[in-house]
Amino acid sequence: MPGPTTAIPLNTSLHVPPPMFGELARMVHGSGVVDNLFMWDQMTNFWPPHMWTPENAPMAALIPDIDSYADAFAMGAYALAAAPGAGLAVSSDAIRRGPAELNQTMWTLAAMAGGDAIFQIGAGEFKQTRPFGWKRSEGLARLEDQLKLAHEFWEGDEPVIYEGNHWHMRRAWLGKARVKRPQVWALGGGPKLLDLATSYADGFAAISPCVFDEPERFAAMVKTLKEDLERKGRDPEAFGFGLWFMNAIHEDPDVLDRAFDGALMTWMAANFGRLDNARWRELGIEAVFPDDWHYSVKLRPIDVTEAESADVLARTPRALVDASFSHGSPAEVAADIQGYVDAGCTYVSVCDVLPLVLEPEDAQGAIARSIDVCARLKGAT
Repeated sequence: MPGPTTAIPLNTSLHVPPPMFGELARMVHGSGVVDNLFMWDQMTNFWPPHMWTPENAPMAALIPDIDSYADAFAMGAYALAAAPGAGLAVSSDAIRRGPAELNQTMWTLAAMAGGDAIFQIGAGEFKQTRPFGWKRSEGLARLEDQLKLAHEFWEGDEPVIYEGNHWHMRRAWLGKARVKRPQVWALGGGPKLLDLATSYADGFAAISPCVFDEPERFAAMVKTLKEDLERKGRDPEAFGFGLWFMNAIHEDPDVLDRAFDGALMTWMAANFGRLDNARWRELGIEAVFPDDWHYSVKLRPIDVTEAESADVLARTPRALVDASFSHGSPAEVAADIQGYVDAGCTYVSVCDVLPLVLEPEDAQGAIARSIDVCARLKGAT
């Protein structure tokens, strides 16, 4: 089907019964317009636990907390078993899994997938590394090892010998089976990560509007990366250019208005709306955090006090919240995303965060709205 590769993230909360998760996977795949079932490899969420209350999110009455994530790779296998023929996408970081173990898992899931299996690997987040004994500062160096070793393991027919930044292989061997090659993408931004992406990865993914808030900015990045790929002797047309879209999808403007006035959407916008806080000033909006503040190296939600979160909420202007999400009806959101597709985006993940703050019965319709967006991008409404 024409149009970009599409993906929708599935809820991997441990509070969701596996049979219900399987039904969700079958529904999304059965739509015929979603190419990849998408899982986020998370340890904890972005909100302080004290904010997860029925007053802020009616779903809290049914789901006790939002930090109980299931293992994304295990859930990916479950989703592929529940929805045969589906493609898969999993996002993770380069720090918390060793290259041999990660490649073994990626090969396994790629062999199970009916469509493409895409693994997007970033440099890590403080909230997922430091509390568990890892060093977030090692992320880029470990990412370089991961991307290089993905090639070494897959392309070699002899045990791997490798001297890297953090990993050293001594005749490491994963066997001869080559069922289906997983795609390994770099996830994030910055000069070093982009250089690694065009040197070793199969694609690059970032977030909109958090990083790319205008199609023109994304088009400029695509042009630059394609020039880098050509200079390095790689085919730009074989490289993926992906975006996760932070969406709030609903036909009723009043629903969106209430959500954007609420604590959860305001908190996410303040922390995540623009990863470069200086960008807010360029847009004429007062940022909540200093220019050198970045959630990936600063935010640890479990340590945020109620007084601190209240201060952030009080200092977050509504204009900032409005600008932090692509929002509106499925038709309006699809039109926003299409601008990026026209600018060179080949992979679209529709990430609707609105269900977190909807009434449960309304939240049940959210996946259909995301599917509607994908259908419009595919020209299949």
